[in-house]
Amino acid sequence: MGSSEPVFVLAWVTVRDAQPLPIGQGGSVLFVEHPTRGWEIPGGHLEDGESPEEAMIRELKEETGLVGEIQRWNKTYYPKGWVAHMIVDSTPTHKWSVGDSNVVQVRWWDEVPPLIEWTEQEFVDLSSWHCEKN
Repeated sequence: MGSSEPVFVLAWVTVRDAQPLPIGQGGSVLFVEHPTRGWEIPGGHLEDGESPEEAMIRELKEETGLVGEIQRWNKTYYPKGWVAHMIVDSTPTHKWSVGDSNVVQVRWWDEVPPLIEWTEQEFVDLSSWHCEKN
């Protein structure tokens, strides 16, 4: 892994063809609930020999059961991590769970969910980035 490669990847997931609106202003984003960290966006660490793209697609599938397409990367927000804007096809709007022991539930949120370890500012910033023109 080169020095420019991230240690971890995170996904800001929205639905294909949805208007890119900020969370809390009509935008809807996919969150996973970790047993101790609480609500967060999907993601995780790169495995040996894995590219950031491969890791992001794997982590999204493991944590949500969804397959997404990476639209672009924010490589500067976190010093050791990249955030991908990913799109998925329309999915159920109800709560659902997956077989990952680190995920209690998966849910679409149209506002910042109750947080334990993350900060509301992180999600406000990422929401604003998501809405910027490429």
